[in-house]
Amino acid sequence: MTSPASGSVAPGLEAVRSAFEENFADHAEVGSAFCATRDGEVLVDLWGGEARPGVAWEADTMVPVFSTTKGATAAALARLVAAGDLDVERPVASYWPEFAAGGKGDITVRQVLTHTSGVVTFDAYEDVVENPGWWLDLDAVAAAFAAATPSWEPGRRHGYHGASIGLIANEVVRRATGRTIGHVLRSEITGPHSLDFHIGSDLPDERIARLVDASPPDDPVVEAYIALFTPDHLQGRAHLIGRRGIYDLAALMDDRRMRPAEHPAGGGIASARAVAGLYAGLLAGSIVDPATVDLFVAEQVRGPDHVLLVETAYGLVFQRPTPYLRLGPAPEAFGHGGLGGSGGFADPTTGLAVGYAMNQIVFPSLQGETRMGRLVNTLYDSL
Repeated sequence: MTSPASGSVAPGLEAVRSAFEENFADHAEVGSAFCATRDGEVLVDLWGGEARPGVAWEADTMVPVFSTTKGATAAALARLVAAGDLDVERPVASYWPEFAAGGKGDITVRQVLTHTSGVVTFDAYEDVVENPGWWLDLDAVAAAFAAATPSWEPGRRHGYHGASIGLIANEVVRRATGRTIGHVLRSEITGPHSLDFHIGSDLPDERIARLVDASPPDDPVVEAYIALFTPDHLQGRAHLIGRRGIYDLAALMDDRRMRPAEHPAGGGIASARAVAGLYAGLLAGSIVDPATVDLFVAEQVRGPDHVLLVETAYGLVFQRPTPYLRLGPAPEAFGHGGLGGSGGFADPTTGLAVGYAMNQIVFPSLQGETRMGRLVNTLYDSL
């Protein structure tokens, strides 16, 4: 059933509203929002559907955004680099001596942030990661990764550090500054810029959409890919998920007890407006100075991903476009997507900043057009 869209689109962008409504009619959308700005001007601000059964999605509804969180984490880390509080060339162990165990003494912060460190999991992780109490105990998280050994020789290949990139970076920030990434984000970025993007906050239920069950894939390729999200494969271990794979991950991140957890790789809760606003601020230089943004955005690695098993490309934390990780039709774009569909990016060539958030996790064909992709492509075609 088509869900009428609330909100607004700029003149000439009516096709984006139609595409938004078609996602509900034809592509399993339940509740979502889409926001796009250009050079600070709001072009699209749409929302619709249900946040929870019988509860409408509102303009300020927030939702767990999984790895879309990494874009906010990158911005917070960039603030610390610009302030001289963090040096990406230093070894992690120079901030956090215990991390040197297991042959990790030479791993640099840059290698963690470019997914090349190889530290993506730790022994017996399945015994703890499904327990929200573990995530809330930052000392326990740090001890687990301090004892870890790399899954490949650091620097020799890259593979998506699905959870560890944020958890390791958070401990480095704690050791370097006495703060957490979530605190830096709130105090220096989202608070001053009035953005509803939170890592490690206990937020009111009425503002947060509840995630619904994942849509079962009907593509054998997708089914085979999802099967890798188990503890039997590096893909699953790198995401620190339980026996049922991504279904357990979705349930964990939707658990109210997890909201205070500092999980800067995948525990963020945000609105689509906030995701777009974050990237708009990065483009404008109002969140981090342009030189530091360029440092984080510059492509560091590209090629076969040892964890995701497809071609990926990364700057420092930020994803860069590849045939698999599509950030719209913009080759210069940078951003990050999240499990099941959420995402955001900035396009320096057009000044566009985009955010999309939803509560229905869908697994599209690896070569197919996503719900966000339909909206983005329609937006570009309409400009």
